[in-house]
Amino acid sequence: MDVIIRGSFKKDISQISHYDLVVALNEKIRQIETAPDNAHITGLKLLRGYSSYYRILVKTERHSYRVGAIIRGRSIWLVRFLSRKKIYKEFP
Repeated sequence: MDVIIRGSFKKDISQISHYDLVVALNEKIRQIETAPDNAHITGLKLLRGYSSYYRILVKTERHSYRVGAIIRGRSIWLVRFLSRKKIYKEFP
């Protein structure tokens, strides 16, 4: 899939200080890039009430974060990366 990273996503990543969370996020981005379609991305779920807005779970032992994404065709825009408590307030 074609991955496009938005500025808000980069800003959210720059505020993360936990190494294990950054490693888990990098693995998830690699999985998204190599996935042939949506069905091969683990933790992907369509947000209720929307047709192209998704959340992708990124979890470590201590942290539970979500990637806010927009998927249209073979392109995926990574928009936000926030904790599970904040993501639904700020995305979409």
